[in-house]
Amino acid sequence: MNFSALKEHAKMALFHLKDPWTLSWVVSGLLSILIPVITWSVQRGGYYNAYGYAMELEEQQRQYYENGDGNNNNDNNNDDNYYSYYKECSWFNWPCLKRQYYFATMDEGENDNEDENGMQQLPDWYLFLGGAQQSEEMMKWKEENTGIRDASSGTSAGVKFVYVWTLFLFIALLAYGAMTLGKKQHTSNLVVFLVLTTSFAFMNMITSAQGLISDDDKDIENSYYGWDGQAGVLLTYTNFWMMLFSIGYLIAFRVRSHLEQKASQKGDVEEEEASEYQNYNAPEVQMS
Repeated sequence: MNFSALKEHAKMALFHLKDPWTLSWVVSGLLSILIPVITWSVQRGGYYNAYGYAMELEEQQRQYYENGDGNNNNDNNNDDNYYSYYKECSWFNWPCLKRQYYFATMDEGENDNEDENGMQQLPDWYLFLGGAQQSEEMMKWKEENTGIRDASSGTSAGVKFVYVWTLFLFIALLAYGAMTLGKKQHTSNLVVFLVLTTSFAFMNMITSAQGLISDDDKDIENSYYGWDGQAGVLLTYTNFWMMLFSIGYLIAFRVRSHLEQKASQKGDVEEEEASEYQNYNAPEVQMS
């Protein structure tokens, strides 16, 4: 590893941070990431301390006694051992999810008239994207085998991936913007990226509010962290601050461009007046 090159890059980065625009860009960008996390963590932790902790202890005690009874029953009878079929699957492990969904719906699918009764199988693309994990059948299947319902077990891996990828793209925007402002380059491309960020953040806010955030009473009652503790709430907060950051700098760049244009016009007028003054020839005065 070339430490001298890294040292030079670090010196260059610190030099660019001396610029007020670059420094404010970096600081406000970091705040746009930290403020949603802090707000969400405080609300989530407040509910957990008030209600969730007691619920978790009660759930652990219930699981302890149920597991003890289950072990005693398994010593006498292993005919209905569903534990051999249940398995935790990653959100991207499509074969595992499909197999678990089959087991979860196996009892319901034993009816030969299921098509006539209106039951519809979930499409493969929905299973592939991990949507089956949020289905009622899968949550019931998990609850029967582990005693835990997804609403109380925390954030799914798929939602965590979306959140991390959102932060990664925003940090990439911050890095590009810092280089652009630090090197005094034109901000036209940066403005385009800010417009796109504003649009996507707004769309993600709508998607989170209408898709990820649940207002089902049963899910909220089973959650250790309450309504505010849902990952969809954190995504909404994050996208809101990203949108606010982007709109703020779009306005700031427009104001700066207007002031620079105005100053340039004023400088041209002053330069023209100075040139006229230098070229001015006073009229000759004849002595009588």
